[in-house]
Parts: sequence; structure tokens; C-alpha cells
Amino acid sequence: MTSPEATRAKIVEAAADLFTRCSVRAVGINEIWRAAEVAKSTLYQHFRSKDELVAAVLRQRNDQWCARLRALAETREEPTDRLLAIFDLLGEEFADPAYRGSDLVNVAAEYPDPDHLVRVAIRDHKREVLRYLGGLAADAGTGAPEAAAAYALMLADGAVCARVGLGDTTAAATAREAAARLLSAGPTGAVSS
Repeated sequence: MTSPEATRAKIVEAAADLFTRCSVRAVGINEIWRAAEVAKSTLYQHFRSKDELVAAVLRQRNDQWCARLRALAETREEPTDRLLAIFDLLGEEFADPAYRGSDLVNVAAEYPDPDHLVRVAIRDHKREVLRYLGGLAADAGTGAPEAAAAYALMLADGAVCARVGLGDTTAAATAREAAARLLSAGPTGAVSS
């Protein structure tokens, strides 16, 4: 017999796959329980609504992405390179011809209410990444770690937009260079001459 945790994970994985391929709004609950190979009642035992399931998928994506970022950052010797590892991770993702953007950002457009539980899951992801980058910025000795983290996150998000909107597979490298220049400029972000 399958454990409740394994069943829940199976549902989340099936939903994540469908959402990535088709978008959240295009996927119905019937497709999800069929893809997960569970009864509809089983799906509703784990998730009271599709929105709860979407939030669970996003939390799973957050956990996976943040784990990948941490693992990559830990391979870097220099503290500044650990902070810039976010762009290296994006560069790996951008190399995939099937890259369609961040699930966490793509879904935001489908939920305009900023207080919706799905938008809260997205905001939680961004805050977790920002906190992590802030810690890396502090370790790197930046004069204003919160600002450095915000710069890095904004440049990373901009690189995602450039990759998706322009098809620019080098956007992560460009954003990495911009972040490195900002970090070398000091706490205010003003480029020194």
C-alpha cells in the first residue's frame, strides 16, 4: 500500500508536469487525477482545491530550485562567486532549448490577486532567494548585503525575461557581468571611475 506522503508526492509531480507543459489554467482537475493515477476523491483528500495543489507545486519547485542554487554556490571557492552562482544556474537552464521561463514567475500572471495563496507561494520563493543571496552578499563582504541581494535578484529576473522574451541564451552571462560590476562598485551601487 502506498503511503499518504507518496500519494501526495505523486499528485504534485503529475500536476507539475502538466502545468509546465500546458499552463495552470489549461489543466483541469480531471486531467491531474488521471495523470497521477489516483481517484478524484484521493486527490481531494490531499488538496481541497486546484489552487492548493498549484501552491504545493510551487513550493516543491521552490525547494528544488533553491537546493540546486545552494549546491552550486557551495562549489565556488570565492565568496563573490557564490553570490554570482545564481547566474551560473540560470545559464545552465537557459542552455536548454525547451526552456520556457520560471514556473514560479509564469504562474504569477495567472493569479492577479496579490493575496491569493498561489501568489503568496511565489512571494515566499522570492523572499527565500533574497534572504539566501543576502547571506552570500554578507559573506562576500559587501557593504550593503540587502542591496546587493536585491540587485542580483532583479538582474536574475531580468535575465529570465530576456531569455524567454528575446530568446537570448547569453542573458545569464550578461546579467552575471552586470552583477559583478555592481558588487565591485561598493555599497551604493555607483560605479567608481
